[in-house]
Amino acid sequence: MEIDPFEGADFVFAHNSDGDITEKSPYEFRKPEFINNSDDNQYQFLKDPTVRGLEKLNNKGCSISIIREPLNEELKEGDTVTYHLFIDDSIYTNDSLSNVKESYLAEYLAINYGVRLTRTTMKTKIHIEDDPPEQIENIDPFDGYTPTFSFNGYNYWIYNDSPKAELNNKLDSPKMRLEYSVSLAEGLGMNDLWFGDKVKYSIKLLFKGNEYTGEDVNKKLEELNKAIRLTQTEKIYDVKPSYISGTYSSNTNSSTARPDNWYQIISNTDRFSKYDLRDIDGSTATIPITAELIRQFCDVQDDSMIGGYFRHNTTDTAYENLILKKHNKGIILVTEPSDDELAMAAENNVQLEVDPVALDGFVFITHKDNPVESLTLDQIRDIYSGVITNWSEVGGLDEEIIPYTRDRNSGSQTAFENMVMQGTPVYIHPDTKTTMVEGMGGLIELVATYRNGTQSIGYTFNYYLNNLYKNDDIKVINIDGISPDNENLLDGSYPLTSAYYAVTLRGGSQKAEEIKDFLLSDEGQEMIELAGYCPVR
Repeated sequence: MEIDPFEGADFVFAHNSDGDITEKSPYEFRKPEFINNSDDNQYQFLKDPTVRGLEKLNNKGCSISIIREPLNEELKEGDTVTYHLFIDDSIYTNDSLSNVKESYLAEYLAINYGVRLTRTTMKTKIHIEDDPPEQIENIDPFDGYTPTFSFNGYNYWIYNDSPKAELNNKLDSPKMRLEYSVSLAEGLGMNDLWFGDKVKYSIKLLFKGNEYTGEDVNKKLEELNKAIRLTQTEKIYDVKPSYISGTYSSNTNSSTARPDNWYQIISNTDRFSKYDLRDIDGSTATIPITAELIRQFCDVQDDSMIGGYFRHNTTDTAYENLILKKHNKGIILVTEPSDDELAMAAENNVQLEVDPVALDGFVFITHKDNPVESLTLDQIRDIYSGVITNWSEVGGLDEEIIPYTRDRNSGSQTAFENMVMQGTPVYIHPDTKTTMVEGMGGLIELVATYRNGTQSIGYTFNYYLNNLYKNDDIKVINIDGISPDNENLLDGSYPLTSAYYAVTLRGGSQKAEEIKDFLLSDEGQEMIELAGYCPVR
């Protein structure tokens, strides 16, 4: 009996759910060692007469198996594959199929079973015939997604999940995956991520060790017969944090607002980049200086966003960042260092270079209805040491004086202790023992609202009061009858003339020294005056 085991065999290929190219019909081929002799699936590719002929062999204990070569390589359209027949003969003494050589298979079957095979191999070219999906789903992988940026002290970083994290479920295969990569659109590293940058989200398809990006993602999804397509594979996002530094309470004027008389001062705007200026730290009161640096050098038009380009961490934290070399802060704009901050510098073997860049008046404030217009330094010192306790003792109403102080190592507290108290112990009023104010805005608010009366007194910097935290219920007390206007600051007649300093480390950042040199230059002093401060010259 002669049998052509491949007669009429029509091998059709298609992609399975994992993207592999496999036989669509006949639908099952297995390695010989996995063949179950009772399983008729191995015969389905044969015509009925041939099946009956091979079943006769099976009934006699000889099972025919078929395998493909190559077996494990990835197939593609047009490849040539070869199918081989093997036998598993229960009467053959050696169980190894390889012992019955393919070239002797036909003769072996004829001698032992009376069945002659006309051929034992067949070559065929791969032709893929996928059944197209019933419906293609077009998906925007970025729909509804906005990256959230946070600030870690030096640079911004993205802390929320990637867009469409569930998208891979639609691929329905562990062998392929869509992943997201994020890069700076300008080509810089992610460690340089900063406000105003643009980040690019890119989607790539991973499949069998290969990556597909851009238009190739959808081409590959179509080739793999998947039912989804991406409407876009890249998207650009602007780096915008969830907050903007430099804003305070609802009563605070934005410290980053553009002056009404603003004009462009700087001619060489390439001198400093936003990455240089982000290394500035400082106090609350000097935020407008850094804001003006950003505006002049970085061409930022939207003032509501300018605070995102830098971060002032208040005086004590700024000194700590500089001295301990945290977050790459190379220059800070602050008031003079406190004893604690000088001790910290000494402990860490660093020397501070402290140069004044702007003048300000340290002022004492009270409620607008308080009739006292002026105090001497001795009177103020006596009030804060507990010697003077009633406003009537300094020409005011017969009311108890409620003196407020700031938190230790704040810029205003350091100025108060150095310029006013000069070593005299500070008396803490019982009503303020639990109210050590942590912000200048908070102190001004307390002075303005304490029991809706005229008893309280506090202190701040004149610039902060007039430009950052205006309060109609507050007035400034003159010192020895002298007001803290710019003329009196420049000629030194105002007794509590203070300064804002550019502080760097000796032997520190060269770029930080260049920023300090600029602030002390003619253009820099003009810029400081434009920002509302009194220049040092």
